Amino acid sequence: MTDFEKMDYWELRKLVSKLVPRQSVFPGRDFAWQKEKGRKSNYYQYDVTLGKMQKAERLLLEDGEMSVLSNYHFRAKSCPMPFNLDVWDGIKCPYACKYCFADHFRLSFYTSFYDNAYSVGMRNANRDNWKSSLDRVFSHRGEKTEGNDIHVNLARLGVPLRFGIKFENFTKKELEQNTSLGVLRYLAEIKYPVMVNTKSDILGMDEYADALASNEAGAAVHITMITANKRLNKLIEPGAPSFEDRVKSAKALTERGVRVVARLEPWMAFVNDEKGDVDYYLERLRWAGVRHFTLDTYSYTAHSPSIKSNFHEVGIDFDRMFLLSADSQWLSSLLLGKFMKYLQGEGFKCSTFDQGNVPDNDDWICCSVGDYFIEKGAGMNWGCGTIAVKLIQGRGSYGTTWGLFDEYVRQKGGWLSDGLKTEVKKIWNGEGDMAWPLFHARGLVPMGSDADGLIWTFNPDEDFRMDNLRGGLIDAVA
Repeated sequence: MTDFEKMDYWELRKLVSKLVPRQSVFPGRDFAWQKEKGRKSNYYQYDVTLGKMQKAERLLLEDGEMSVLSNYHFRAKSCPMPFNLDVWDGIKCPYACKYCFADHFRLSFYTSFYDNAYSVGMRNANRDNWKSSLDRVFSHRGEKTEGNDIHVNLARLGVPLRFGIKFENFTKKELEQNTSLGVLRYLAEIKYPVMVNTKSDILGMDEYADALASNEAGAAVHITMITANKRLNKLIEPGAPSFEDRVKSAKALTERGVRVVARLEPWMAFVNDEKGDVDYYLERLRWAGVRHFTLDTYSYTAHSPSIKSNFHEVGIDFDRMFLLSADSQWLSSLLLGKFMKYLQGEGFKCSTFDQGNVPDNDDWICCSVGDYFIEKGAGMNWGCGTIAVKLIQGRGSYGTTWGLFDEYVRQKGGWLSDGLKTEVKKIWNGEGDMAWPLFHARGLVPMGSDADGLIWTFNPDEDFRMDNLRGGLIDAVA
C-alpha cells in the first residue's frame, strides 16, 4: 500500500497525472457559448398617469452614482473579512483573464437587465458618493454590535475594508481620475484598516504606496500572481501587467512596511504548477520581500461553456484542470494541501479558504493577514465557519459545542446579523450551504450532539481525503 502521507506534492501530482491523463484533442467551437441575452430595443409602454407612450428602459447608473459597498457577500458565513468596497465597475475588465468567471457573470447579468451596459463601459463612483457611504458606516466605529445592518456592524467591529472584490480598481483609467487613490488617502486619514485585492502594478507607484504606508491602522495588499511563466501569463491574463512588473510593485510596497500577500488564486492543477516555474516564482518573491501566500482551488462557479472555450482557445485542457482543481472536491483539496506544504517548506506562511486545509493554515484568517491586522487593533468577523474550524482545532479532543462557539463570538464582539448566525449554525450541523461545510476540514470529528446540534473534536490523524486515496484507485496506477 502506498504511503500517501509521506508523498510531497510533486510525487502525488505524478500519480494523479496517470489517473487523469491530458486530452490531446479539444472539442471544436460547436458547444454552447454564454449568450448576451439583451433587452428589447425601442420598447414603449403606455403611462396612464401621463396619458402617453413612454420609452421603457432600465439603466445602469453612470459615473459618480454607482453603489460602492457590496451587500455582505455570500462567503460571509465562512469569511472573517467580508467588508467589501469597489469604486470601479464595468461589463468587461480590461485585463481579460481567461479564467475570470466575474466577467462571465457580468456579461450575462448586465445585458439581461440593463439597456445601456455597453454605452456605460467602465464607470466609477465620485468622491461625494463613496465618501457619504463610508462616512455613514464609519460613524458607528467603536459601538457594540446590534441589529442586522451588516455594514454598520462590520465597521463597529473594525473589520478591515476589502478593496477590489468585484472588479479591478487599479487600471489605467484609475490613473486618469485617481478615484481609488482618494479612497486610500481617506482611509489613511481616518485610520481605518484596508486590504486591497489587485492584479495591478499601480500600487507600487509612489502616490499609491505612500497612501497605503501612511495608514496607521494597517494596509495590506493581495497581489494576484498565478504564474511566473511569461508565456502562460500572456496567454491567460493578456491585458494584465507582467509577473515581473507585479513583483516590482510588491517590492516597492514591502519596503514601505505594507504587508504584501502573493495571491495564487486560482491554483490550477497541471496549468500553473510546473515545478520550475514555481521555484522561480518563490525566488522572485523572496527578492521582493514577500513572505506570505493565500491560495485556493478554482471556483466551482466557473464551470461554463464560455470559460471552457477560453482555455481551449489557448491550448489548455480545461476539463482535466477543472476536475482536479474544483470538481473533485476532496482530491483538489488534498492536492492543494500538498502544494501548501511545499510552499511552507520553502519558508513561506500560507493560508487558504479551502475548508479541507484550514487546519493547516499558518493564520486564523485565511487571507494571511490576521496576525498583521489584529496586532494593530483590527477586528474580524469571528462568527464564521473558518474561525469555527480553527477554534475546534485549538481545543483538540475537548468537545466544542455550538453554545461554546456562540459565546466565543459574543466575547469577540458579536454576530454581524441574526440571519448570518442562523446560516453559520446550519453549516456547523452539516446543513444549509454545502460550499463550505465544516466536515470538509481535515481532522474534524463529531463526538455526539446536544440540543443545538453537533459537538465537534479535532483528531490530527483523521483525514477523509487520505481515506479516499486508500480506496485503491490510485494504488492501481502507483
